[in-house]
Amino acid sequence: MPAATDPVSRSPSPTLAPPIADTPGPRAQGLINVFNQASKATLDKCSSNNFASCFPTAAQYSPEVLDNLRGQIVDQLDRTWKTNFEDIMERRNVVRLLNSLDQCIEDAKLRKKRAEASANGGPVEAPVPPHTLTPSEIHLAHLMPFLEKQVTDMTAKLADTQQSNTELLSTVTAQRAEIEALVRGLENVVQDLEVSAQMMAQDDVQGLSKEIKDYETEMRT
Repeated sequence: MPAATDPVSRSPSPTLAPPIADTPGPRAQGLINVFNQASKATLDKCSSNNFASCFPTAAQYSPEVLDNLRGQIVDQLDRTWKTNFEDIMERRNVVRLLNSLDQCIEDAKLRKKRAEASANGGPVEAPVPPHTLTPSEIHLAHLMPFLEKQVTDMTAKLADTQQSNTELLSTVTAQRAEIEALVRGLENVVQDLEVSAQMMAQDDVQGLSKEIKDYETEMRT
């Protein structure tokens, strides 16, 4: 009598998924590059010429001090943005999730390539039984559409933020120029008033002096 066959022994043992790297993969590095490019493009708008146009008086009399102030502001913004970005990346575990997505995509490409080879007369590869997949592979298979959408949305938001920052910087620059023009106009008005007051004071003095002389003449007669 033949020995009973264990049905469990027929199924291949689950293959262990390769470990997920902690260093940025293609998509994680791409996200970091997009952020760096967006922040650099925004900070480059705050050039020495643009900054000086907002403070023409300081640019004329203390250009070195004004440029030093601009450098401090740009450096502070750069450090703050990078710190916040790195904090979000760490709290959301973005690098490992994107690396997992890269791993799933590469695995899917390999399976597709093998399937196409089998369809063209190559060796037929037996389908992988679902129960042999690791929990991580199953979990990532469900997460992949969500992660792809998140990457697309984040890239779009970074582009929108860059555009908004550029427009905001242009608006602030224009408003500061208007304020400087208004201040110069007020300074001219004040100067005109001071000149007018001095002229009126001189006329009053001359009139008073004439009245005194006339009075003295009358007293003598």
